[in-house]
Amino acid sequence: MKKGTKRAVAATKSVANVKTKYNEAFNKGYNRGYDLAHDDAYQSGWHAGASSLVQPFQGTSIIIVTTNDQRMHLQNCIESIYQHTPEPFEIIVIDNASSDDTAEYLKSLTGKIRYRVFEKNLGFAGGTNQGLKLARGKTLLFLNNDTIVTQNWLTNMLACLYSNEKFGLVGPMTNYISGDQLLETNYTSTEEMHRFAEAFNQSNPGKWQTTGRLTGFCVLMRREVFNRLGYLDEGFEIGNCEDDDFGFRTRLMGLELVIAKDTFIHHVGSVSIKALGERFEEVYGKNLDFYSKKWGDTHNLFSQVQSMLDGASVSMNDFYPTHMVVRGVTPQLYWIENGIRHPISDDSGLASSRVSQVDLRGWQMGMPITGQEVQLKLEELGRQERLNEQLPEGKLLIDQEGGIYQVKSGKLHRFVGDLALTYWNLALRQKAPVRRGTLQRNAHGLPIIAPAVIVANNV
Repeated sequence: MKKGTKRAVAATKSVANVKTKYNEAFNKGYNRGYDLAHDDAYQSGWHAGASSLVQPFQGTSIIIVTTNDQRMHLQNCIESIYQHTPEPFEIIVIDNASSDDTAEYLKSLTGKIRYRVFEKNLGFAGGTNQGLKLARGKTLLFLNNDTIVTQNWLTNMLACLYSNEKFGLVGPMTNYISGDQLLETNYTSTEEMHRFAEAFNQSNPGKWQTTGRLTGFCVLMRREVFNRLGYLDEGFEIGNCEDDDFGFRTRLMGLELVIAKDTFIHHVGSVSIKALGERFEEVYGKNLDFYSKKWGDTHNLFSQVQSMLDGASVSMNDFYPTHMVVRGVTPQLYWIENGIRHPISDDSGLASSRVSQVDLRGWQMGMPITGQEVQLKLEELGRQERLNEQLPEGKLLIDQEGGIYQVKSGKLHRFVGDLALTYWNLALRQKAPVRRGTLQRNAHGLPIIAPAVIVANNV
């Protein structure tokens, strides 16, 4: 048996074992949830099953979102992965309410594939997030269903990703895309395309190029980066702009976006977006507006953050406020103070902000606190008082131009627009006027941003 064949067989056995363990854990958790006999029993079981398998899979989780009756594209994509990926991998397919025979096709597959079929279209961000929740890979990859991968595609991208710890997201070249990832081609058949890719896909670090933008048709990252970055923002409807948001957040953490220009895959292009027809302009316009409200002037914001990081390793939680109430997938509320989450021990009726489980785990667990204690802290923060040299921790300040700041770890952190203030339930909290001199005398910290919007009730 050839060395490559042995490797492929070993990889297949490894992933099959992972799948078996996952399914056993899932069923165990589901049964636990069913026996709880309350309204969210199924969800509790689903979470318990997913969390029972704690050991990550030492390979790549390939997440594919499919919709709009695209079974043939999906089938071509999956078959190309099997043909051209000797590395350990698992495929996770999220079916966003297809009305053709996609579900039946998925049921017929065996081996390295897991899937979920939804009756409602969750959008690209929502669907991808469901795939991320299921993923157990050491590396994670988003892949459009209308792509065909090629020889050495994952080998080259992994080599690029692991060559530098500052490389956050890596993407390949393709024939149909906007921006620097576009490669002009003249092949006229799939066979010609594969011959072209075989010659093109020769690993060459000299062809790795940092960029300000990666398109989401094929994006690779380490799990460690995902744990710091979190899920895609489900505030972006259907598709478009969520990949720009994801990439910008990656860059805010001091990581780089990289094009592996030694790697080419085929992309049919915008199949899901074209299916929107006349709705495209409406959806795209709403997503652009949401992006603008969330980030404002991205160039100035990025420059400001770069000057503050100075090579430090940060996560999205470092861009979030303090002295607030949050919740994850369960009704449990937490008081966030100085990077610690304190479980609120009683049903206090406090207003809270929904965050993902990844964001929630980003705050270290602390001692429980009562709702009454939280109320007293909020009342203290709401008192109007003359500011002295020692600014109160957690206090909101407003400057003469209307800019809002929070005192966090002894520094002033400015909110990026009204969206961040509103999302964290801080828009109505009392704000103390602050003079220009006070702003100039005190050190400034990372800006405060809105988190990724989470619509789903299980991530």
